[in-house]
Amino acid sequence: MYCKVCGENLKPDAKFCENCGTKVKKETDAIPKTDIKKSTEPVKPKVKLEETKTSKKQTIIGVIVSLAFIGLIFTATSSDTQKEANKQITVNKKITTAIPKEHREFLAKIGLKVPTDDQISFTDENGKLHYYRIPYQDGEQGDTMVFVNNKGAIDKVNVSHKAENCNGSFDLVENGKVLGTYSDKLAEHKLADAKAEQEAKAREAQQAAEAAEREATAREFANYLGCTPEEYKEHFGPMLSAGFERGRLDTWYNDSSSTSINTYGKRTQYVLHLVGRGKNGNRVYVNVYEYSDKPGNYQFQVMNTSHE
Repeated sequence: MYCKVCGENLKPDAKFCENCGTKVKKETDAIPKTDIKKSTEPVKPKVKLEETKTSKKQTIIGVIVSLAFIGLIFTATSSDTQKEANKQITVNKKITTAIPKEHREFLAKIGLKVPTDDQISFTDENGKLHYYRIPYQDGEQGDTMVFVNNKGAIDKVNVSHKAENCNGSFDLVENGKVLGTYSDKLAEHKLADAKAEQEAKAREAQQAAEAAEREATAREFANYLGCTPEEYKEHFGPMLSAGFERGRLDTWYNDSSSTSINTYGKRTQYVLHLVGRGKNGNRVYVNVYEYSDKPGNYQFQVMNTSHE
């Protein structure tokens, strides 16, 4: 150890320099204990620790910013989706409300029953009531549909019913005009249904009678012409009508009418032979031809004679 003033070599335990008398200060006395500890600690790990802390902070801040940005996007997307969903719910929302008081009074006035639980449901994107349904009630009153105009007034009322002898439904109100009370219109509808049923039965009976008469006539003519009823219905009956529609015959000679069926290869020829009188009183011979490959295409051969 040397003197810091003159450079003299000092003894290990010297308190003063023997050359210049300068008080000797030991390094341990000059450096506080706390500083010694601090000075003995390595510097590099401290830097690394600070770098690590800074890096962690930066990482955390970056993660927070990223999450915030993602959350912002998600919130915006969710908001748009929610708005669209809310819009859809608004459009398709089933609204439940009470039957308006003036509607209840009007429906009761025309003789309809309105349920005690008068809650009705309807669906409309603007929340406006256009129509509603009153379900089946006790008695004969069936499903009732009430239609409402733009002013909120009843425009049309249609009622079905559960009467066994009635079918369908009828209107009590049309274009805001009352057509009658429920009991009156129901009685009219029952009467109309009964009348329609009677008419339908009468038509069926008439049709059955006409069919039976046609069948009897077909058998009679088939027997007269010498063919089967089926042949008469399919061929000779229409041929006979076609012959008379031509206006060729006025009167038949019953013993001078016949049929013949001829085969030519794959074709069949049906011939109806008629004898009668023309408008001039002369005898007329008429042959009507039809071929199986040309059904309904009738050909006529007519011969007039003055012989009786």
